[in-house]
Amino acid sequence: MIWVEILGRHGDVVARHRCEGAETTIGRGYDNDVIVDDPTVAPRHLRIVRDPEGRLVAFDEGTSNGLYDGDRGPLARVAVDGDRPLRIGRTQLRIREASHAVAPERKALPATHVWPRALAVAAAVIALETFLAWLGDTTERKLARYVLPLGGLIVITLAWTSAWAILTRIFSGQARFERHLLIACSGLLAFSLWDELVDAVAFAFSWRALADYEYIGMWALLAIVCYFHLREVAPVHLRLKAGLVFGLGAAAAAAQTLAQSELKPWNARDASLRDQKPPFMRVVAPKDGAAFFADVEQLKPKLDRARKEETPAGSLADDED
Repeated sequence: MIWVEILGRHGDVVARHRCEGAETTIGRGYDNDVIVDDPTVAPRHLRIVRDPEGRLVAFDEGTSNGLYDGDRGPLARVAVDGDRPLRIGRTQLRIREASHAVAPERKALPATHVWPRALAVAAAVIALETFLAWLGDTTERKLARYVLPLGGLIVITLAWTSAWAILTRIFSGQARFERHLLIACSGLLAFSLWDELVDAVAFAFSWRALADYEYIGMWALLAIVCYFHLREVAPVHLRLKAGLVFGLGAAAAAAQTLAQSELKPWNARDASLRDQKPPFMRVVAPKDGAAFFADVEQLKPKLDRARKEETPAGSLADDED
């Protein structure tokens, strides 16, 4: 006895057929053991038998669209292993024996267990953002400066979560809003912590490059968040999804790096931290006054030569003058 499984586009089982006998046929004709409703499948497309060693082998019956083992094909015969899907026409199927071992059951996590986690992470994000806003507020305290940014953040988070929940409802039949909310809030918390960590380390070590290229970590975090969202939409082709989101993240970071390098001459100001940090957080000792004025003296000859040289016509300096 064998089982023939018809797979959907996400690798999920659409139909499962039990077949007994020494030979099993698959095709569009009504005289087959398994009938496939696909116009690109031949009336008698596939024949499955056992070889002398007892292994299942699938034979193509001389069809026009052929038999494919993954991306390999068309093939005249394929040894069936029970894991790799076969393709005939536009239909993917999988052939397994009754003794095929299946994975153990996954522990079901009810939505009532996910909601407390999602709300706890959301509360942590709100508390962190409120604390950071209070820490960086150097003017008169006004409630609008705290409420409006938090309100906008909540609206954006709910819209982002709803979009992913709708996609999950379309492709998987369940919205799983609470799971997407947990992923989105965890991503926001990671964004905030990464931003503060970069600021603290850049200030402590006077590491300007870290502040310049902080966005690379942001793109990486966004790719991770999108991967977990896609895994909830449909937990199939995970390697392909990971490669896609991280490839897009790397491309976006590279494009931003290119734009930043080309715009640098137009905006030559060095990157600086948005918030001042307490002096005790400094690890690298600041440069003393003598060293600072020594650097200024070395710059004077270069500046004098630059003033004497004629500025090219049509340059940015002419426009500014």
